[in-house]
Amino acid sequence: MTTAIVTDSTTSLPEGVADRPDVRVVPLTFSFGPDESYRDKIDLSNARFYEKLAQASRFPTTSQPSAGAFVEAYESLAAYDDVLVLTLSRKVSGTYDSARQAAGMVERPAVEVVDTKSAEMGSGLILLEALRVVDEGGSFAEVKQAAEAAIRRCNVLFAVGTLEYLQKSGRIGRAQRLLGTALDVRPVLALKDGEVVPHKRTRGRRRQMAAILEEVKPAVQSGRTLAYGHVNAREPLSELRAALGVKGRFVAEIGGVVGSHVGPGAYGVAFL
Repeated sequence: MTTAIVTDSTTSLPEGVADRPDVRVVPLTFSFGPDESYRDKIDLSNARFYEKLAQASRFPTTSQPSAGAFVEAYESLAAYDDVLVLTLSRKVSGTYDSARQAAGMVERPAVEVVDTKSAEMGSGLILLEALRVVDEGGSFAEVKQAAEAAIRRCNVLFAVGTLEYLQKSGRIGRAQRLLGTALDVRPVLALKDGEVVPHKRTRGRRRQMAAILEEVKPAVQSGRTLAYGHVNAREPLSELRAALGVKGRFVAEIGGVVGSHVGPGAYGVAFL
């Protein structure tokens, strides 16, 4: 039995993974108006997207892929017996529902859709765990089990300079209670069960980074797998990596769909 994997564009991947014949990436889209839509990580460079974000008179909207886009991905993998689909958290996007709908529209023996409850570097690590079992010759059940075990272990922490973008996008979740707090409060946020939640409220960039280090260092000491991501925040991310002393599986430049929600200057780490 052979297994292929489909994911969406909010999954950060190391270079070369998206070019594998057994992997497909279905893009979400973002729009700066009714006549200006772009496919995530395809139609605009990240640098150009964030230039437009800073200059735009209206906040961009994001859209899940159509069911038809997933159908096309599934049908392109006819050489494989089974397809595992790993999507962005269903609590922040309808991407999971589109993938499920598409699964019922194709005549294949097995297309199973799994909610990663994560995004970007978190869902990237989950996908790499699934591919590890594929490359070891594991069965479809074993590949799916590896992905589900990684989902249960996955932690994502990120620092934001402002909650403005999460508030504008409506993705602020339980971090809503941090709005309107005192000057220079810089929260550390987490993804828990697929939702953005407050992890710690700190003052100043140094204390914000210290809060992330406090949480992640025990994971490093126990040998857990890490990956990093940032939105135009190379300097603080370099400091974080140096302080942890771990290169990580990859460093992701977060794309427009997720980046428009967390805002420029955000950076973070995921670990399994």
